[in-house]
Parts: sequence; structure tokens; C-alpha cells
Amino acid sequence: MTAETKDTLMGIMERWGFPTLVAVGLAFFIRQDLLMPLLEEHRLTLKEVRETQREIADAVNEQTRLLIAIQSGKPVGGLRTVDATEPGDGRN
Repeated sequence: MTAETKDTLMGIMERWGFPTLVAVGLAFFIRQDLLMPLLEEHRLTLKEVRETQREIADAVNEQTRLLIAIQSGKPVGGLRTVDATEPGDGRN
């Protein structure tokens, strides 16, 4: 422990007393050992949720695009949709 830290702790004890020093130490412990890891895990969870929501949105957009293309009879991704009632040999 450095002299400056020791002087700071002694100053707190002289001015406000031992319970205040214990409360400050406990608050620092809670912040470093409990709160910070929880916040980090929460941040990672939110990141995973954001990525999952983007994947779901992309899948919904793709399904919507395919449904619109099938209903309109337009080519989808370079392939032509064939209606079962079309005359012909059934090849694309």
C-alpha cells in the first residue's frame, strides 16, 4: 500500500469514522466483483439478441421476397417458376 493511499484511508477514518471506510470498501468490492461482471454479461446478451433479431429480420425479408415472387410469377434468384397449368414439357 502506498503512502498516499494510506494517508487517504486514515483521513477518511479520522473525518468520518470506520463504518464509512467499510462502506466505501464494500461499495468498491461490489462494483468491481459483482456489478462489472454482470454488466459485461448483460452487454454480451444484448449483442446476441441483436444478432438474432437481425437474422430473423433477414429470414422474414427473404420469405416475403420469395412469396411475392411466387405470387407474381417473376423469376426468383435466376430461376423461373413454372405453373403446373402451363403447357409444355415442364422444363425450366
